[in-house]
Amino acid sequence: MDTNWDLPSLRGTIRLGGQTKSASLNSIQCYDVKFYPYTPPGVDPVFAVCGGSFTIICRCVLEKNSAIEILRWFDNDQDNAPNGKPPKQPIKHNSVVWSQAENGDPLVCVTGNVSQIMVLNVRTGKIVQAIQTLIGHGDDINDLAISPIDPTILASCSVDYSVRIWSLDPKHQERPLAAICYGQGHKDQILTLAYHRKGRFILSAGMDTKINLWAVPTNVKEHAGTDKPAIVHYPHFSTTEIHTDFVDCVQWYNDLILSHACREDKIILWRIEGFHSERSEIPPPPIPTSGAVYSTTPVTIPANSISDTRSAWGGRFQRLLQFELPYTNQFYIRFSIFHELGRHPILVAGNEKSKTFFWDLQRLEEAGTGDDVSLSEGTKGFPSGVPRHVREDSSTSNASSAISAISSTVTKTKQKIAKEQPRDRGICDPFRSIRAHKIVEIPKYNAFPLRHFSWSRDGQWCVGVGDCGLINVFNRWEKGVPPISTDGEINIPIRQKEPRISKSMTLCFT
Repeated sequence: MDTNWDLPSLRGTIRLGGQTKSASLNSIQCYDVKFYPYTPPGVDPVFAVCGGSFTIICRCVLEKNSAIEILRWFDNDQDNAPNGKPPKQPIKHNSVVWSQAENGDPLVCVTGNVSQIMVLNVRTGKIVQAIQTLIGHGDDINDLAISPIDPTILASCSVDYSVRIWSLDPKHQERPLAAICYGQGHKDQILTLAYHRKGRFILSAGMDTKINLWAVPTNVKEHAGTDKPAIVHYPHFSTTEIHTDFVDCVQWYNDLILSHACREDKIILWRIEGFHSERSEIPPPPIPTSGAVYSTTPVTIPANSISDTRSAWGGRFQRLLQFELPYTNQFYIRFSIFHELGRHPILVAGNEKSKTFFWDLQRLEEAGTGDDVSLSEGTKGFPSGVPRHVREDSSTSNASSAISAISSTVTKTKQKIAKEQPRDRGICDPFRSIRAHKIVEIPKYNAFPLRHFSWSRDGQWCVGVGDCGLINVFNRWEKGVPPISTDGEINIPIRQKEPRISKSMTLCFT
């Protein structure tokens, strides 16, 4: 049986306050989690969690009575206050990303209800002296994203309506700001951003219900270290027609886009018409005629100037699918997609009722274009879903067509499934929501929101964090990671020097 079809199961839930019922720890909202992206194959993956003033570094372990091992615990309220001065208000981190120093040391960049970004060395446990903090935003920062092609390039978005791009290179420490995306972009605070895998484009979205695509200047790093950062006035794509409420999460799926807004109870998969990242030439950005200003930069005037969508590629957008995600009235509830060469792409998200939802996009693709996305109990087959023309040039399209039985946390009778089948019609209607292939409810705790998820590079581990200081660890493949299903060459971008994280740094909590 091909275990690539297996979906994760809950291995353990860890509460930061443990059995002590510490009010300061058990009341923490953990907003973000990220796996270290430079882990070599065969090494236990390491991840970072941020919440409150804490940044916690953990390692996943396959032990009988343990799911994680604590490697480092930063209290940024006390241990690493910028310039040695305590903050004016309690720090509440909401974003964490990984980088890597020139000597191979793993770095974490963290931020939150401050206008600064702190860079911490995981090996030494100290703030990086060559960088200190990144200062420039005019208000609190809501999200961070590291360039997938250069770990020294960091993007941030803020309540001040801007996206800023920074250099983490020590030689730029005096003036690390490289670019600002601001002007004809957002009209309210930006909540989320995401780098395209090629590093040439950034998506941003926020409280104005707008989703923007920005082209990163090709010479962006040349502006770092100077007093003249690149200024990007106009996004290459902008729309307010996808969502009707705060957009709190966007992710790339190759050249397709996944996005979520609060109070809509769904994740939408869509694409920008005419957009292809493989093209070397990028057309000039469009501008609204009413907002035209003098500029030496060539611009494109959209044919329909009254449209709520502007695109440098001449078209608009196309909705492809939507995934059912109930009980997401709050914002800052985010999803994550696992998408690696030779593996099934899997979408994961949580809601306010302690539930985690998994969708296997390979399973949807193999199903074809039928009318039903549910499987009858005991039936060997595929739920209906995504036709092959919808999926975007995935590197996992050579995966085996074998499938394991779908597992679920809630047993349904054949009669109930048959009765509910007409609700789910796969791709027959892109406005009908596709139900999750697996739903896992976190036991033993009162209902709490799950805020974010992250996947290990090999897909064996998935970690979700949320309110009440809870870290939820999901695992699959107890007997080891299965072989990669691909006929193509495997090219995993791993930097030469391994992360220098020692097991001797292990901390314990009860």
